[in-house]
Amino acid sequence: MTNGQQLEQMRHLTGANGWRSVVARVLKDRAPHFDKTAFDTYWIEGGHRIREQVGDDHQLAAFLWLSLPRYKAEARSRLELYRGENADRLRLGQLGFAWTPDRNTAEMFASGLNACGSGGVLLRALVSVEIIAGPGAHSRYLGEHQYTVDPTAGFPVERLAEFPPFV
Repeated sequence: MTNGQQLEQMRHLTGANGWRSVVARVLKDRAPHFDKTAFDTYWIEGGHRIREQVGDDHQLAAFLWLSLPRYKAEARSRLELYRGENADRLRLGQLGFAWTPDRNTAEMFASGLNACGSGGVLLRALVSVEIIAGPGAHSRYLGEHQYTVDPTAGFPVERLAEFPPFV
């Protein structure tokens, strides 16, 4: 199956609310369901919907460790990454998976898409082993340079700025 066909299959799964069962099957079999490069592209496009459908960040993180191309860090190296987080999710301890080395990109999300409800928050973290995957081709094409980071790993986060609700 081509990457394009796999992307269409993933979009169909999203429309059918089918990600919870896919994640359960992948975790049971301990094997990815899709080509890792194709899934990396779709994760950038539809990761927020996958997260909503799975409803369990621990299960989702385990699934992502199996399904995304692994990030290869140099020993003991740490990256400074930023995230534009939703203030309500942060208050609930539900950090997102998508982080970037570009502060401006994170501010764009903190003041826009993730500023619904009670607003957005710009976060900074130094991470290493918590990184699941580095920026794939689609993320680089979009200029987001997204790193997928395991929020269940419990790394320290610094609040840099707050943004009002986006209306």
